[in-house]
Amino acid sequence: MTNQKERYDLRYSSDYRQKISGFEVARWDALSHFIPNIAGIKGAPKLLDYGSGSGLYVPLWKKLLPDTELHCCDISSVALEKLSEKFPDLTNRCYLVDGYRAETGDEQFDAVISVEVMEHVEDVESYLRDVHRLLKPGGKFIWTTPCANPFSIEHIIYYLTGQIEQLDDGYRRWKSEADVHVRRFKSGEVKSLLYKNGFEDVNFRFRSHLFSYLGTRFPGKLKHLAEKMMTLDYRLFRRMPNGASMLGVAKIN
Repeated sequence: MTNQKERYDLRYSSDYRQKISGFEVARWDALSHFIPNIAGIKGAPKLLDYGSGSGLYVPLWKKLLPDTELHCCDISSVALEKLSEKFPDLTNRCYLVDGYRAETGDEQFDAVISVEVMEHVEDVESYLRDVHRLLKPGGKFIWTTPCANPFSIEHIIYYLTGQIEQLDDGYRRWKSEADVHVRRFKSGEVKSLLYKNGFEDVNFRFRSHLFSYLGTRFPGKLKHLAEKMMTLDYRLFRRMPNGASMLGVAKIN
């Protein structure tokens, strides 16, 4: 965990994940639909952004859930310092994650949202157990993470070009992924891990089937057109499991 913390402190000392652009635009758009309409969260009294970084998605939570008491946690103290500078109202609601444990009490939150965190975590079960610990009975866990389900255009191309690396733990990762991505899950694997660690009623939607991959190939001057095009995957195909990215929701008793 020490090496992980140092790695992310260094990243957040620069401009790491400071602006919504590229894939993030399509993810923002998908979450704007998924949270109220699929996850059924339209006013959770108390919400935790688990793995918040420096607050990239805080504006979205405030927009979607304006009456929610928002809290944040992250492994990086540098990220949390930047978050507090940008959002002073959250200064006393930020917690460091140390040893796969957010430094706050049990059963505190009605919902926990974790955006693009699962693929970064070395010990996924410890991470899921901590999320479970933090949720009140009946609370909901919402996440996004890259998806290894077959037959997205991304999966097909990477499979044919030998860019899918099989890992010793039985999982895999794309060779072109950022070095901080530990593994890429299939949705069925995530579901099994969630049930194993006390969650139930797991539900998925998907994105990055086709247009997101193509959009990254657009030249810079067509950036805004590419970003709009990337939103089409979720809007058109979200029930089709062959996406290279997943959104999910589960709850606890």
